[in-house]
Amino acid sequence: MNRSPNGLPISSPNGFGVTSALEWDASEGGSDYLRSTEGRDTDSGMGMAALPFAGFLDSLPASCDVLRPYQRQGLVEIAQAVQAGERRILRQLPTGGGKTHEIAAVTLCAYGQQLRVLILATRTRLVRQIHERLEAFGVPHGVIAAELRGMYDAFQFVQVASADTLYRRCLGDSVMPLPAAEVVIFDEGHLAAADSRMAILEQYPNALRLGFTATPARKSGKSLSMAFDRLILGPSILELIREGSLVRPRIFNVPVVSRQELKALPKTAGDYAEGAVGNLLSRPKLIGDVVENWLAIAGGKRSIVFACNKAHGAHLVEGFSRAGIAAEILTDQDDEATREEVIARLETGQTRVLVNCFLMAYGVDVPAVECIVLARPTRSLPMYLQMVGRGMRPAQDKDHFLLIDHGRVVENLGLPTSDFGWNLDDTRNVNREAEARSRAATVEKPRTCPECHHVWLVSEDGTACKLCGWAPAPSAKPVVVEAAALGELDVDTETQAPTPHSPEVIDFFREALGDAARRDPAKWRATPNKCRAAAWHAMRERFGLPEQKIPSRYWSMQPATPSAAVTGWLTHRRIKFARSRSRVA
Repeated sequence: MNRSPNGLPISSPNGFGVTSALEWDASEGGSDYLRSTEGRDTDSGMGMAALPFAGFLDSLPASCDVLRPYQRQGLVEIAQAVQAGERRILRQLPTGGGKTHEIAAVTLCAYGQQLRVLILATRTRLVRQIHERLEAFGVPHGVIAAELRGMYDAFQFVQVASADTLYRRCLGDSVMPLPAAEVVIFDEGHLAAADSRMAILEQYPNALRLGFTATPARKSGKSLSMAFDRLILGPSILELIREGSLVRPRIFNVPVVSRQELKALPKTAGDYAEGAVGNLLSRPKLIGDVVENWLAIAGGKRSIVFACNKAHGAHLVEGFSRAGIAAEILTDQDDEATREEVIARLETGQTRVLVNCFLMAYGVDVPAVECIVLARPTRSLPMYLQMVGRGMRPAQDKDHFLLIDHGRVVENLGLPTSDFGWNLDDTRNVNREAEARSRAATVEKPRTCPECHHVWLVSEDGTACKLCGWAPAPSAKPVVVEAAALGELDVDTETQAPTPHSPEVIDFFREALGDAARRDPAKWRATPNKCRAAAWHAMRERFGLPEQKIPSRYWSMQPATPSAAVTGWLTHRRIKFARSRSRVA
């Protein structure tokens, strides 16, 4: 007979004892043979041959064909770990990699073998997402969540539960029994080590425990070995970017605090103390810097801004609103309905900037987000990657997202696409290791453009900034000057100064026209000569030409396809202009 988590026998949903489960039978063909047994005690404490969940992932139903190759490979590795006797397994997959699909596939396989499954999630939005995915996979289930009472169905083999609701009802107030389960799945497994979460997990000592997370470490950087024994890594962020499952970040390093100020901040649990960093960053000038840089770099893009605390967040919303930007704030005091309404306004673009502390760092899938602003520092690698992950999901016409870092996070912890060496080793701390790598002389340091603050690796993208065209000045080399019969060569006259008739000047002018026509086709059609005048002034600035009347031939020139270098230089020029206007205002 099947048993509850505390070992007492229970009935199946139809009122009868559970009489069928899958058992491993090595004597009848080894790992390729499964057989059904009747009336078996599923919590007998025997070896793997008696465990009810042995072999349930050996084959996937046809509905799992939607899984990507790396997701199917992940399930293969989970199955191999189970066959090897592992019972506390943590699966890592970058944000946006499709963890909920894997959870639904595992649940479908378990349900097909009449195994009871309990899925724990830490937020109502996550519970709803899992519910929707299980429905898509055709898995009947009940839901245990205070905000979703209408979905409660205690007689289903599969239960999706809010961890907080389950703890409160079953362990805190004891108003209902814990649901039975042979398989316990914990979404956002990096939160499993919290006391209330562990209290639930420990009620299922004989169940197969599966965790899923993008960041397999605690906020402090310590390992999750107290909850899991085996770590199965998925593809890296870079691999998922290359195959199109995620989009690449364009990073801008615009610190509003000095290294000395960060070093002086008090620390709590390995990170900066919330109150102290909030007071530091709430100074009016720093709030203005965040808003000004957003206008210059991301102006108009749908953005999530991460603040230090509620007070800091309120100051940021006030700053954005003064600049005429539709901005809102979400805090842990907002109910579920309010959160959904605000997120919906962000998705449609009615709201352009959504400020929060850490509320939006996990369990929120908004592919329409085009910019992430770290308006706070952190020393926590998991927190950093969870925040950045909110921008990585692809969407129509979205091949990258902007990451504006005001807290020196990229500088201190590394690029979000780095290999962070996830592990379950109690002697290691991923936060400290990330900081050490960023300081190590053997690790390539990201380059920050001094003009537009874009961040990149020279080994990947070359020495020049691809966004604004800035390039480091070439190293000075000694020049040997030889006297000739006609006199010494004057290096200052070796290269002729550009004029309006130089080919490179004319090419720039036509490409600037092309940039204007592409950015605002209606304006080009209505007032082409205004666009030509603007392109002329940009060309004069670019080549240092003296002020003069526009030659007649320029009024008839047509646009040419702009090169990346010309587009970058013009973008940089517009950024500088926007900043100058912000300072005057």
